[in-house]
Amino acid sequence: MYFSIKLPMRIGHILLAAMILCSGLYAQTAAGFGSVQAVSSNKDYENLPIINLKGGDYLNVSFDDLQDRDMSLRYRVVLLNTDGSVSDLREIEYFSGINKTDITEVDFSFNTRSNYVHYSFRFPDKGRSLKLSGAYRFEIFRTEAPDKVLLRIPFMVCEPSLQIATEIKVPTRVEWRRSRQELAVTVDAAKSPLRITQADRCLQVYAQQNLNTLSIRRLPLLFQVGSRFEFKDKTEMVFDGLNEFRNLDIRPVNYAGRGVERIHVAGQRWNALLERQKSREYTPYVDNDDINGNFVIKAENMDNSDLEAEYVNVHFVLEAENQPLQEYFVIGKFNGWQCDEQSRMSYLPGQKAYTLSLPLKQGFYDYMFACRTDGQLHIPYVEGNCQETENDYYVYVFYREPGGRYDRFIGFDKTNSRTKP
Repeated sequence: MYFSIKLPMRIGHILLAAMILCSGLYAQTAAGFGSVQAVSSNKDYENLPIINLKGGDYLNVSFDDLQDRDMSLRYRVVLLNTDGSVSDLREIEYFSGINKTDITEVDFSFNTRSNYVHYSFRFPDKGRSLKLSGAYRFEIFRTEAPDKVLLRIPFMVCEPSLQIATEIKVPTRVEWRRSRQELAVTVDAAKSPLRITQADRCLQVYAQQNLNTLSIRRLPLLFQVGSRFEFKDKTEMVFDGLNEFRNLDIRPVNYAGRGVERIHVAGQRWNALLERQKSREYTPYVDNDDINGNFVIKAENMDNSDLEAEYVNVHFVLEAENQPLQEYFVIGKFNGWQCDEQSRMSYLPGQKAYTLSLPLKQGFYDYMFACRTDGQLHIPYVEGNCQETENDYYVYVFYREPGGRYDRFIGFDKTNSRTKP
């Protein structure tokens, strides 16, 4: 991983460094682009860009060029290993059809203060499909410059081959019981068409909290009984409970929505000044409706939000004393959970607060603040840590058979911290 996360686990077990899961399951939005989305037609995967290898699933992929450039764009599909490297398999082994496709669905924003270009495509489509399950990414590039990738949009293809059961429980260790949540995962291959061997080496099981890709880690196998594999009772199974997400509503622009103090026009864009926020590290848990880190594009009273929604300069404010050795970031699915220059907050002495302005398309957004100090990222330092927090958990199972040349994505499960066992 790019950052070491302060969690009750050994950092060496946070794997997937640059792999699709860790880089996001969500696109890392490049400068000049916004509202990057890959939405699955398969509702079993909800907000995740996952489709089944067989069954007619597809992805609707879209993004905006905020610089209103006249570009002819294409995309290709690349197969990845779980260590983030590009697979050694030849393109013909995993892709059916021509793997360089023009993006023909190109539309211009309509009646907006600042212009943008909306691109979209559907995959698989028109004789192009995938032959293998696994981790993939779309690479978007100009037609005349195929070696210069503008956007990388990750997704996964699953071949469901086994049963997964996930339980969320109060941690065994007493000191964690008020702040953390523990997973117990059972993978059952009794009815699987695969014959899983050398499970400790070849079976890879990962867990993720909500849509936060910074939370992903590999789970250690505790023991095996026949074709049943147990992952539990290890520190790697324990997640920070954190807190409910903060959120903002900029679906309306003629009045201040949820989390917005004031909205007005300045220059060529609407501007939304959010309500001033404070650290929740030592505050008691308060239940709050959220969408577990997700975002939804929607403009109030508009028929086509893809083209009619405005981009709003959203101004985040976090009250805090200046800490020269600490950096603060705004993170969420909307920016791929990236802690970089685009998401880093600046300190304003006059306001005694850290601030950041981001252009976001009209909609509803969940977000959190994160603090980085001594090279480590600490979300609980700002957001608190509560065992009661309502969290979704996702489990992904990969398998590379002995002598195999690629990592098969063979299982997926989702559960909620408030689901009764």
